[in-house]
Amino acid sequence: MNVKKNYVLVSSNQPCQDWLNEVCADTANIIQVDTNDIERITQLVDAASAHAVLIHLQSQDTRTGSTVTDLSPKDLRVELSLIESLVANRPSLPVLAIAKAADENLLLAIMRAGVRDFIKMGMRSSELLAVLGRQFNRDGVSATPKDEVAGKITAIISARPNNDAPFLAAHLAIAMQQQEPTLLIDLGIPHSECTLYMGLSTKYSFLDALRNLRRLDATLIQTGFSKHKSGLAVLAMPEEGGQDVQFTSADIYMMLRTMRRYFSQIVINVGAVTRLDFLSVVLANVDNTIMLAEQSLPSCKKNFELLKQLRENKVQLQNAGLVVDRYLPSLLPDCDSISQSFDLPLLATMPPSGMARLTATNSGESMFVTAPNDPYLTSLRELTAVLSGRQPARKSSGLERLTQMIARYR
Repeated sequence: MNVKKNYVLVSSNQPCQDWLNEVCADTANIIQVDTNDIERITQLVDAASAHAVLIHLQSQDTRTGSTVTDLSPKDLRVELSLIESLVANRPSLPVLAIAKAADENLLLAIMRAGVRDFIKMGMRSSELLAVLGRQFNRDGVSATPKDEVAGKITAIISARPNNDAPFLAAHLAIAMQQQEPTLLIDLGIPHSECTLYMGLSTKYSFLDALRNLRRLDATLIQTGFSKHKSGLAVLAMPEEGGQDVQFTSADIYMMLRTMRRYFSQIVINVGAVTRLDFLSVVLANVDNTIMLAEQSLPSCKKNFELLKQLRENKVQLQNAGLVVDRYLPSLLPDCDSISQSFDLPLLATMPPSGMARLTATNSGESMFVTAPNDPYLTSLRELTAVLSGRQPARKSSGLERLTQMIARYR
């Protein structure tokens, strides 16, 4: 299986990114940045080990004249200056230009600035892939250093707002922290639920970290991030933060790329987040995706619909698997039926453990303290072993009953 190559797209035009993502879905990751700040772009290039930078010539999007000098000369000069700066800053990094159309004067201008090739928006898929392939074949390797990135990221998704996802995320992160340095990022709805379960306050939030991407280093992580008594580092959304907060793919990519360098394991809770644009950005940058569903029919229905939406919109689901929460083996639907209906491998089932969960939730302590021998933790340790590769996931072998049950429920 070929490893996808990373390309940085400099554009604020969403249709341009959508087109590139659609054509390159199987071969490349398109990481968009909507600024002409050369420092910001090169930072992202280095973080992503980008194979090339694609500059969208937006000055040409509404072009009506026949020559370069006819249209948006000031905007075009800015774009040409950006190309020249990039080439000077990264001489071996291929820079490509994208526009809806180009005449000889435009092509000459961008080639003089340092562009290696031109991409016409809407060109045939085979032609686009050939242009990108030429850049890789010409150089053979990426033009940026490839630092060893050891950290692995696991995201937990769930369609319904309850305490199951943050509870699992907090305990999974603590279990991983017992083995190696781990960071918990809580982006779920409601905000900061994980910190409540661990008795922590959010003094430095996820939004603070995004605003200070250039300053993120070991010192800031040590002094700014919340710390659980287990040693687990925690970064959460502020409690007053809203779901309408905008993140760019570049922001998330650089954030997680940086965090991978400092933590061996990262757990992200995006439980109850159903915005596809948000999930698309986050899930594109993780190594494992856990879908958490209860055994109840309403939970199965909502999560089945979320999963269907993600697949229909081609949202990346890296190494996705299912965890069935509050599971009672004697009741239907059984875990194998749910797994088959979702078309996801079954990673684990979590027992109800109602009193133990409530005690831990209300005390601000983890179950590792309040109920260390509870079956929930036994299942959790098995899940941790599966995610780390020390233990294979369960194989589903039951009857496919849930699809019909969901159909009747609608």
